[in-house]
Amino acid sequence: MSDLSHLPAYRPVQSWVRLQLKGRAAKRKTAALSAMNLGAEQMPFEPLRLYQVLHFRIDTAETAARRAKWAGGRLFNLLSGQSAQFIPLYGTHVRQVLSAAGQNVPDGIVPAERYELRLDYAKRAYTALKAELKQPK
Repeated sequence: MSDLSHLPAYRPVQSWVRLQLKGRAAKRKTAALSAMNLGAEQMPFEPLRLYQVLHFRIDTAETAARRAKWAGGRLFNLLSGQSAQFIPLYGTHVRQVLSAAGQNVPDGIVPAERYELRLDYAKRAYTALKAELKQPK
């Protein structure tokens, strides 16, 4: 893995492509779905579930890194929003991952906001959780 120390530990999700829903019905539907998801976004994961989520997200980032070696793969990563250096998580889960990685958790992380966490922190937390849960490789 390359050195990621020049990148921030986490950042707000950067999305340059955003679909706009128009009309009252679309806005009501969006508001209803947001209200339903609000609780799920703020609930912390149990250690085993956090381990599983990190496993999936790290694998996705490594796949994006392999894909980025050719122009079509870089275009796919750009359009799909996948990154080889960051994994997407909600603020609550960023706090959990940083804590599991043995890092100080900053106060400015909003639980319901989406962030991108640097991959090396996710791998440290994954390794710590694997040892804690005694998971096979």
